[in-house]
Parts: sequence; C-alpha cells; structure tokens
Amino acid sequence: MTGLAVAIAAVAAAGVLLRRDERLETSVLTFGRDVEVVAGHARRPAAEAVVRQLLGLRGHGLTDVAAALRAARVELLSAVADQRFVVLLSDCLHTTGDPPASALAGIDRLHVLCPLRTPAAEAAARALAARGGGEARMVRSVRDIAPALTDLLA
Repeated sequence: MTGLAVAIAAVAAAGVLLRRDERLETSVLTFGRDVEVVAGHARRPAAEAVVRQLLGLRGHGLTDVAAALRAARVELLSAVADQRFVVLLSDCLHTTGDPPASALAGIDRLHVLCPLRTPAAEAAARALAARGGGEARMVRSVRDIAPALTDLLA
C-alpha cells in the first residue's frame, strides 16, 4: 500500500488502539511478504507511535494475506474473549503464499476494510469477508474509517 491507503491504515489503527479497553483487546499487524506485530498483547506502544510507524510504510513487493491472518490468529489465542475477530485492511489480492481463505481457522469473524478502487479488489474483499463470516466495507478516504469501524466494532 502507498499514499492514501497508508493514511487510511494509520487512521484505522489509531482508532482501534484508542478504543481499546478491558472489553476490546487489540493488536495491529503489518504485512507484505513478512508479518510484523506492531502492537499486541505483549507489546502495547502508544497509538501515536503506531501511527508514526504505519505512516513510514512503503508498500511494494509481494503480499501474503494468509500469513497475516495466521499471525492474527496467534495474537487472538492469548485474548480472553467471547468472540475473536479480525478487521483486515487490505485489497485481499495476495501475490504470494496460500489463498487467504485457507487461513481463517481460529478466527470467529473476519471483517475487511478495502482501500483499493478496483472491481477485482472489491470482489476479493467481499468474498474473503463472507468466507470469514464478516462484512466488507470499501473505504475510499480517511473520513470513511470512523463510520466503518463504529459499525463493525458495535
């Protein structure tokens, strides 16, 4: 991801981190070919530090969405919750690794925020969210994040 998509990711992550409390445990992961836990159960940096790190991302190379989902599942294992769900900000167009739908085990619900305006990305995001028992939202600007997250996290 680059440009606007990175800004959307940063705002989404900040929104989720600022909402975390005893009822909402959160993690933020970044991914391309590799996955990094930026904030999680073992690492809880301030939302501002996470946003700074996300704004420094430069999207390029391969994208392994399945690896990101497996890493999210690992984060979810330590969460004490009635429902473990993931909000994935991605176009869901994987370019390496297993198909994303093959990595949904252990995730009770997968919601997708899709920042890319292409028919292929929208179709992939909607299909993956449906396979994960969740919903897909097309986010075209930073202004779309708050309503989408409020709806999905309600």
